[in-house]
Amino acid sequence: MKRLLLISIHILFSSLAFAQNKDISAGAVFEGEPYLAVDPSNPQHLVIAWMGYVPLSHLCIKVKTSFDGGNTWSSANVIKHQSGSYTSADVSIVFDHLGNVYASYIDSRQSPDSGGVYISKSVDGGLTWGASNLVISLFADGSKNPLDRPWLVIGKGSGSSPDTMYVTTKPAPWIAPPNRPYFVRSYDYGVTWSAWKYIDSTGFRVGNVIQAPMAAPAVDSAGKFHCVYPAYYPAESIYPRYILASPGTTSSFSYNVVFSGIGTSPIDTLAKAGGRLVCDPTNNKHYVFFSIQNYSTDLDVYYTETFNGGTSWSTPKRVNDDAIGNGKMQDLVWGNFDEHGNLVAAWRDRRNAPGMGYQQPSEIWGAVKWKDSTFFSSNFRVSDTIVAYDSAYLSGNGNDFMNVTMAQDTLTAAWGDVRTGALNIWLTRRNMSTGAVSGVQNIVSEKLPDVNIYPNPTTSSITIEGDDLEKVSLYDITGRLVLQLSIRKNKIFIDVSKLSSGTYFATVQTAQGLVTEQVVKQ
Repeated sequence: MKRLLLISIHILFSSLAFAQNKDISAGAVFEGEPYLAVDPSNPQHLVIAWMGYVPLSHLCIKVKTSFDGGNTWSSANVIKHQSGSYTSADVSIVFDHLGNVYASYIDSRQSPDSGGVYISKSVDGGLTWGASNLVISLFADGSKNPLDRPWLVIGKGSGSSPDTMYVTTKPAPWIAPPNRPYFVRSYDYGVTWSAWKYIDSTGFRVGNVIQAPMAAPAVDSAGKFHCVYPAYYPAESIYPRYILASPGTTSSFSYNVVFSGIGTSPIDTLAKAGGRLVCDPTNNKHYVFFSIQNYSTDLDVYYTETFNGGTSWSTPKRVNDDAIGNGKMQDLVWGNFDEHGNLVAAWRDRRNAPGMGYQQPSEIWGAVKWKDSTFFSSNFRVSDTIVAYDSAYLSGNGNDFMNVTMAQDTLTAAWGDVRTGALNIWLTRRNMSTGAVSGVQNIVSEKLPDVNIYPNPTTSSITIEGDDLEKVSLYDITGRLVLQLSIRKNKIFIDVSKLSSGTYFATVQTAQGLVTEQVVKQ
């Protein structure tokens, strides 16, 4: 079966200078899925959000704000769950033209299924967050669960007109095909949302074999929405295609083919290969789409662009400049235009890895394409170290996100890697004109103590093992303490046979730190 893969855009500069990376998030357990936004009216104002851990809670959306270009950051603020049993994920962050910040994210649970995609607003630059509004329900399309990758973009209104907000989603990753991407919009800054509709249509259908047809959205300089999605429907085209969809009337889209066909070499199905569409703020007819392709013997970063609003597109060109056909795959790409029309991109790169495939050491590399240039310049390192492969990248949480933006010739990039022994978030800034690097910050960086709780689920007892255990506390789903033991050993046996069936949280204090894990009593 032919497979469609999408890529994002790269950051290019001839200088190979880099500085020590800095950790920003400073979290305690899992911290991943970073999304970065820069205030278009003040490039020193940065907001980064991610999927993070909060004691006695499921994974939440956490946010930090910097008003001085990333030199200092606020403490992490948490966007509240709709329910104590919900888990949050897949956050995207955008500014409106008034300087307000919006976060679109999943907040839901499985078994029993409930929740959906929500949006929350901050009026103080990301420091505090208001009540959330529902964008699309988990049950909006029956059992399809249309809540994965809820990407939010804003089309700036003219004069005093409200900005228009757009969200695209797709079915949850465990939903079998056929699947289709979804579209909703809001004319009142996210308070209410239109009825959802499918993005694809006759002649441009996704087809029956693509499990996760993610739409990559963007808005042009006139505030008009566009997105690119994958399609493979042999009755309409014998080739896989990427389709540009743009609203035609109030109830339909107009379509153009970005390109069709892919390479035939074997691909690594573990690749994080989501696509990225970006629009030039200086030219409302100029869009660029990035995708991962295997035109040689490995996955590389390619881009294609249009200068006539999507009617015609250039032949895809390769961005990464390592040797062609060297077997070193690239993935996890993102890109952005700055206010002058310069194009920047970054991606996860394995050119210096000893072997081939996804499970290899990696770095973050980049490239830039200046407005007056027809090519990307030489690639450069964004990160400051090569990071060994870790199984955390396969956990499905936070390992397929990164962001890069550019404003006033300054690149800002955020990504996740495991150099600290846990999946953490890193950020760097680089002046693209001079090559000067401000440093790389670690937004989240704490290695958890090694604690093992088993059996889990359990019917009668649990055993907790770890170095220098000090105290164990067990809480029910409401946060009520049901058991607490002080200990000075490396192993403890706990009888839970008299507890009611349900979900509990075991908080284990060790000499090295605190760990909280979910325990299910059957």
